[in-house]
Amino acid sequence: MKLKIFPSLFIGLLSYSCATFETQNIAPGYIEAYKSLKNYFIGYDEGLITKELISNIPYASSTLRIGRGSLGLTILESIDVNGATWVSSDGVYLVLDQSGKIVKTRGLLNNLIGLESVEFQVKDLISSSSKIFSSISYYSYDQPKLNLLPVTSKYTLLPKETVNLLNQTLELNVVTEEIVNEYLGWKETNKYWMDDSGFVWKSSQSPSPKLPTFYIEVTKKPAN
Repeated sequence: MKLKIFPSLFIGLLSYSCATFETQNIAPGYIEAYKSLKNYFIGYDEGLITKELISNIPYASSTLRIGRGSLGLTILESIDVNGATWVSSDGVYLVLDQSGKIVKTRGLLNNLIGLESVEFQVKDLISSSSKIFSSISYYSYDQPKLNLLPVTSKYTLLPKETVNLLNQTLELNVVTEEIVNEYLGWKETNKYWMDDSGFVWKSSQSPSPKLPTFYIEVTKKPAN
């Protein structure tokens, strides 16, 4: 069953987004809810996200920056068995799985429409005797159409780091994911910062060889 959290909003227009969006994917009342909450952001400057701003929004939120674009604020729209969906008012959404990995996007120039991989939770590395795990995943995209691109991943658990988040400072486990597709010459290193329960508070990810890195930081954790 899909649990609706809130018809979400996005502050700041992503430079990589487009105007089209399938409205059936947005919860009823989305536009009205966005307008009704605009008073939260009176005086808000694009790229300036403060503790006060976050505290005034009673919903799970995270920041998102794509490449060198401006910093935006996203709100959690829903959670289901496939992961958590973070939606923007300008028609961009990201679906993150339980390991905090981007597995689907919409509203970008090159959307990840599917990701098939082995059943693996990054958080399992925290308690595993082995600190390295390798796998192959298959990525599919819409523009241009590309199905089942094989991508190898090598996950490595690194020592904990002290991470300064917007609202707090945490000691977090660090996992790197080296992704490679030799045919396209696509080589990137994703990075995940997670607590001991496996919740990912921060990440830098490359979901597409045609897009810059996505930088995500949770500013208000979803309720359990």
